[in-house]
Amino acid sequence: MRTVPPRSPAERTQTARRDGPGGYNDLEPDLRQLARMASDDPDRGSLRDRLICEFLPLVRNISRRYRTAAHSAEDLEQAAILGLIKALDRYDPDAATGGPLGYLVPSVRGAVLRYLRDHSWALRVPRDLKELGVSINRATVVLSQRLGRAPRPSELAEELDADTSEVVEALGALESYRAVSLDVPGPDGELTLGERLGDDDPGLESATMRDELRSRIDALPLRDRRILLLRFFGDWTQSDIAAEIGVSQMHVSRLLSQIIARLREELGD
Repeated sequence: MRTVPPRSPAERTQTARRDGPGGYNDLEPDLRQLARMASDDPDRGSLRDRLICEFLPLVRNISRRYRTAAHSAEDLEQAAILGLIKALDRYDPDAATGGPLGYLVPSVRGAVLRYLRDHSWALRVPRDLKELGVSINRATVVLSQRLGRAPRPSELAEELDADTSEVVEALGALESYRAVSLDVPGPDGELTLGERLGDDDPGLESATMRDELRSRIDALPLRDRRILLLRFFGDWTQSDIAAEIGVSQMHVSRLLSQIIARLREELGD
């Protein structure tokens, strides 16, 4: 069984002061050994855990650079650590250049940036629009300096070699990056956004029914339509209606019941 050799006093001293681009070069042999080990090697887990602990100060330093008010330091550090673990598992000594940091730093930084990309938007936005939005922000800075004004969508599209429609869509998506509170007052003490929003209109639910009812009433016989309109729209009493059309109040009551029952049946169908 192959065992991982303990670190020498000199190596432990170097571990305590990992400054500069070559501060982690002493770990390169361990990285190479980890890359050669089979996944079921019983010594691989302990070496892997030790390397993770060795690189934790680097990971924390990178994650702190991207700390924002919208994201906790713990979440960013966790994303960076996951990036480190994946980078260690994929480490290829033949492809890595610039020492351990030349490979691990971009990997950890990329993991943090992906986390920010996926968790910084107030609304769910497709990934391609998020990535185009990042490119638009960068191109806007460059073009603004070059043109002396804010660039047009067509100019952004030309700079990014993209369709103008895609740029316009991404610009619209960028408005979802931050949610606006409904309680924030407008400029100059205007009403808040919540106060300017309309309320639910209960009449909308019955709009279709009213149109249908109107057509059914129009199809009624003239006398039935007149009785219905006088009673419910003119607010006449049954006695007044009876005197108007020359029938008894009881007859008006029966007619109203028949008319309403007919309308209900037709509307129900």
